[in-house]
Amino acid sequence: MKSNAPKILALLLLVVLSATVAGVARGGRHRQPGDRPIRREVRAYFQANIMPVLQQQRQKLEPQLTAADRAQLATYRTQLKALKEQGQALRRSVAPDGTAAPATRPTLSGAQQKQVHDLRFQAQGIMLNVAQMARKYDAPIAQLTQEVTSQKEKWATDIKAIVAKNATPEQQQKLAAMQGRQHERGGLRRFFKPAMFLLMDPNAPAANKTELGVGNTNFYPNPAAPTSQLDYEVKKTGPVTIDLLDKDGNKLRTLVSEASQEKGPQTQQLDLHDVPAGTYFYKITTKGGTQTKRFVKE
Repeated sequence: MKSNAPKILALLLLVVLSATVAGVARGGRHRQPGDRPIRREVRAYFQANIMPVLQQQRQKLEPQLTAADRAQLATYRTQLKALKEQGQALRRSVAPDGTAAPATRPTLSGAQQKQVHDLRFQAQGIMLNVAQMARKYDAPIAQLTQEVTSQKEKWATDIKAIVAKNATPEQQQKLAAMQGRQHERGGLRRFFKPAMFLLMDPNAPAANKTELGVGNTNFYPNPAAPTSQLDYEVKKTGPVTIDLLDKDGNKLRTLVSEASQEKGPQTQQLDLHDVPAGTYFYKITTKGGTQTKRFVKE
C-alpha cells in the first residue's frame, strides 16, 4: 500500500504488528517468491469481500459501548499503531530491503532482542486489557457473529480456492498437512474474536480505495431527506446495486439496480420518502467490491 493510503483498521493492525515483531525475533521474515501471488489475491479478496461485512457488524456494536470504553479503545488503537511503527523501524534496521539474501537470517544484538521483547510485551498487555473489556460485550458480539455464519463459510471456501489455484506442488503438500490443524483453529473465526473485533475502528475506511470497486462516497443531506443524493465513484465498469439495510444490517429493499455503470463518478437520487425515522445503512455493490455506510432519518 502507498504511504498515503487510509489508515489500516485496528483489526489488521495487531496482526501486522505481531508478524513484524515475530519476524524480527526470528531474524527477519523471508518469504518465498511463490507466496506473493497468493498473498496479493487473498489480501484483495479480504478487502473487497470480508472487511465491508466486518465493518458493518462492528458499526452495529458501537452504540452499545459506553462512552468511556469508546475513548479507551481509541487510545489502545493509537498505542498499537505506534508499536507497529516501532516494529517496522526495527525490522528495517535489522534487514534493510534488498540487503539480506533470501536464505539468511540476520543476527540480533542484545539491545535489539530486548527491543523485540519490549514491543511484544507492550502489545500483549494492551490486548489483555482489550480482552477484559470485551467480556462486557460477549453477548452482542456473539449475536453479530451468528448473523454472518453463512458468509464465513463462503469466505473460507473462496480463500481455500485462491490458495489452491496459486500454490506450488510443494505448497499444496504443506497445505494438506496443515488442513486438520487449520480446522481445529476455527479458520475465519479469528476475525470475530471479541478483542480483535472490539478493536476495529467503526469509522475507519473499509479498505484501501484503490483496491475496491467503489471509491469515495458522499450521502447528503444526513439526516436524510425524502429524496437524498448519493455520490460515489465506480472503479471498475460493471453492474451496480444500492441496497437499503435496517439498523441490524437486514436488507429492506434495493434502491438502485443497473446492469452496467461506467468507471468514474456517479450520482443517484434515492427515494426515501416512506422510510420511517431511524438508523439505516446503504450498501453499494459493484464488480470490484462493496461499501456499506450508515445514515439516519429523523
